[in-house]
Amino acid sequence: MIMNEVILKRLILTNFKGVRNLDVSFNEKETKIFGENGTGKTTILDGFIWCLFGKDSTDRSDTNFNIKTLDKDGKPILKLDHEVTAVLLVSGRGEVTLKRCYREKWGVGTNAGKLLSHFTEYYLNDVKLGTKKEYDAEVSSIIPEDIFRMLTNPLYFPSLAAEKQKAMLLDMAGDVSDQDIASLKPEYLELLSMISGRSLAQFKKEISAKKAAVKDEISGIPGRIDEVNRAMPEAEDWKALEKELGEKQGKLQEIDNQLLDKSKTVQADYERKSGIQKQIGNKRLERSQIENRIQNEANEANNKARAAIRDLDYKIQSTTTDISNHNSQVQSINNQIATIDNELSALRGKYKEINAEQLNIPEGEFICPTCKRPLDVADIEAKQNELQANFNQRKSERLQANQKEGKGKVARKEELQKQKDTLLSKITDLENQLSTLKGQKQYQEENLPAAQDANTLVKADENWIKLGNEITDLENQLNVESAPVEDSELKEGKRLLSQNIDDLKKRLAKRDTIEKSNKRINELEDIRAKNNQALSDLERIEFIATDFQKAKDNELMNRINGMFQLVSFNFVSEQLNGNEKITCVCTVNGTPYPDVNNAGKINAGLDIINAICKSKGIVAPIFIDNRESVNDLLPTLSQVINLSVSKHKSLVMQTNTLFADEAPDFQQL
Repeated sequence: MIMNEVILKRLILTNFKGVRNLDVSFNEKETKIFGENGTGKTTILDGFIWCLFGKDSTDRSDTNFNIKTLDKDGKPILKLDHEVTAVLLVSGRGEVTLKRCYREKWGVGTNAGKLLSHFTEYYLNDVKLGTKKEYDAEVSSIIPEDIFRMLTNPLYFPSLAAEKQKAMLLDMAGDVSDQDIASLKPEYLELLSMISGRSLAQFKKEISAKKAAVKDEISGIPGRIDEVNRAMPEAEDWKALEKELGEKQGKLQEIDNQLLDKSKTVQADYERKSGIQKQIGNKRLERSQIENRIQNEANEANNKARAAIRDLDYKIQSTTTDISNHNSQVQSINNQIATIDNELSALRGKYKEINAEQLNIPEGEFICPTCKRPLDVADIEAKQNELQANFNQRKSERLQANQKEGKGKVARKEELQKQKDTLLSKITDLENQLSTLKGQKQYQEENLPAAQDANTLVKADENWIKLGNEITDLENQLNVESAPVEDSELKEGKRLLSQNIDDLKKRLAKRDTIEKSNKRINELEDIRAKNNQALSDLERIEFIATDFQKAKDNELMNRINGMFQLVSFNFVSEQLNGNEKITCVCTVNGTPYPDVNNAGKINAGLDIINAICKSKGIVAPIFIDNRESVNDLLPTLSQVINLSVSKHKSLVMQTNTLFADEAPDFQQL
């Protein structure tokens, strides 16, 4: 049942794609327009679509196709407005007029005569709308753009991507529930439990991604096994190597025992010398302590006196800085007081000036502004009294303000004078302190205790001399050398044996490397087996999913193909490798859509449009380009606008309904 019908009653093109002015009124059922190629038949379709959606019939926006009228040199003619007006008859709303205007924006002032940009204006029933969004909303309320294109162009729907065709067909037919299909086979129920809320398409993408990851893992395993094999060392006679290692370790132990006996003699001599070194160190420490004690006692009084002088220097410097800072503050206050004195002097002068002012009545003040005659004597006196009172009031207010400002400045001057007196008192105290500190420093410097010769006192100390003699005796004992112990031959033998033992251990370590390599190869083989099984499981699931979709599509096909007279659709396409791909294939009476002639494609498109109209409850004008190629059109519910190639030099419209014995009657557009 048709719920909404859209009929194109009239279309007016002004300066649109080379058409200066074209006004076409359409028949509500069928209109036939004829003309040679290039006379503007397609321009009528482009203008209608552009008026509604701002695009041409090939879906290009107005910034991507030449909307402007061109001159003989192929250049756009400037300072023209480009407009298309469409008058529609919409069921439930009556007549609706839509207009889209493409205008130029020219500069002014310094940019005068310069084309700056373009802008578009939108009208609904001759009322200008504020924004494109409002206009688009109005158009969409009549018919959405995606549905409009499907209903107005018979060739549009088959040109869509298979996914979009399929989505529209499913929407028209109504979906079949997964549970209905799952009841056909147990494996379908298993599939639905795995999908768990996801779409089948998303689930298949996940399976495909997992298969790719597993295949990548499988393809990399042979290389990894080969890498392990190439890195694996050759096997040796491990028992023979272990026996040789044991023998050499035994010989090494014998040499270590011999070296131990020789090292005991060396150790005893080392311990003797270490004891002497320790005694020498202790006695040198005692001598150093004696030297420090004597030096501290000799210079204690001198050091204390110098520390006292340094403390007085610091106090003198700090006091001098304080005096300087206070003097700077006093100078700043003096500057502020001088500034205030100048300001007070100016205020006194201003006070005298204000006090001396007298009322000055402007000439003509007592003339009536209306009749230009002098005022009466009584009015003049009243006016004079009023002016004098106002003058005295303002004068009094100014004198009071002057006095108030002067009192504020006097108070500030007195406050500054107090701060200055306080600072001067502090300066006097600090100068007295400074004089006292300088006297104390001079006294300390004049009575500085003399420093004593500490070195002479140290060399005269009996304990210091005694410790020196004892150190000399110990150093003589330290220089007595013991008989050398010869062990070079044993050490060389130990070095060679150690090298042989290290080499044997390295060779035996290869056994662990080989064991780890074989273990790693077994692990990789196990991973390969598990991945092969995982790949098989994924392929099984993928097959079930494809089979499920195929079963669902077959059920949908029964619904979908029942909606058409000429066309039928298939959602499965066989591949060269024998597999099947889910797609959307249209056939016309059993012939693939791309292989039928133009007339067959147009009638197939009309069949599809009829089904969409019934499904969506809406009809819209159908534009049929190259109408001359079709003898008989499939009946439709929609208004049909035929665009046919003829020998007419300009566009003409057929105005009569032809019977077998009638000649066509044409009207020039």
